[in-house]
Amino acid sequence: MSFVRTILGDVAPASLGVVDAHDHLIRVGAGEVYLDPDHQLDSVEKAVAEARRFVAAARAWAPVGGTVVDMCPIDCGRDLDKLAQVARAVDGLRVIAATGFHRQQVYLETQSHWISRYPVERIAELVLADIRQGIDRHDYAGPIIERTAHRAGVIKIATSYGTITAFERKCAEAAAAAALESGCPINTHTTAGTCGLEQAQLLIGLGVPADQIAIGHIQRNADLYVLRQILETGVYLEIDGTARIKYQPDANRIMALRELGRLGHGDRLLLGTDSGKRSYQKAYGATTGVDYNPAVDGPRLLAEGFERAYVEQLLMTNAQRFFSFRREA
Repeated sequence: MSFVRTILGDVAPASLGVVDAHDHLIRVGAGEVYLDPDHQLDSVEKAVAEARRFVAAARAWAPVGGTVVDMCPIDCGRDLDKLAQVARAVDGLRVIAATGFHRQQVYLETQSHWISRYPVERIAELVLADIRQGIDRHDYAGPIIERTAHRAGVIKIATSYGTITAFERKCAEAAAAAALESGCPINTHTTAGTCGLEQAQLLIGLGVPADQIAIGHIQRNADLYVLRQILETGVYLEIDGTARIKYQPDANRIMALRELGRLGHGDRLLLGTDSGKRSYQKAYGATTGVDYNPAVDGPRLLAEGFERAYVEQLLMTNAQRFFSFRREA
């Protein structure tokens, strides 16, 4: 029987309700925060407020509520104790936590980082331990490992702008090995929508089944020809980055969802918001937030003539299927 691994235990896919396939509720420092302090999301109180708004909007579509996939990976500011506080405080909320890796830049000094010094096999063991045993309370940032009871339910990989560095390829190799061993899905970060096809080809070449891979932030490349190329490999696409007018209007995301659905790819599209900065969350004073997909996208899609069944597929059923493990982990 299929299952999804949340931080409070394994659940049935249908119980996820509306799924935000890529977001951030808690981040307590590390490289991204050093590069841009706006990424610091260390308040449990504010994360609870943000999550409650999301669940309230999700319940317009699914009485069970919704699920946030928190995509903060290894040594990037994970705090599972805080994240579990949020999950327990909000009725109707499920949280999936990530293991895996960010792009090279986020690790600041990569020559001395343990990812550079350990062999792929040992790194894959650490990813598997996050999935099977529990995520390290110290986020693999120090010599002491103290596992929490909260296990990872998705693996992240990431690549740089227009290139996959040797460091990032090593991370992908470890992630692929862990995914093959556990059946855990892989959800990726592309930088400004680049290297999406190359990510898919790399992971598939490493043996990961295509339907176990989602290529993230790909809406930043609003080129339908390229998006179709990626989809033809059999992977999922994650359309996130809501209300990022500084990059492109939301109309581009809507156009992609409409056209890719018309072309028969609607069953492999995921929605997320990637509201991973204080300036992107209502709890910190922004005008948009984690609730954007069910609160804004869903009603807009209906208003623009999308069939309700397709909107529900985008908000719920595609992600419920994708985040299910492919075998017992």
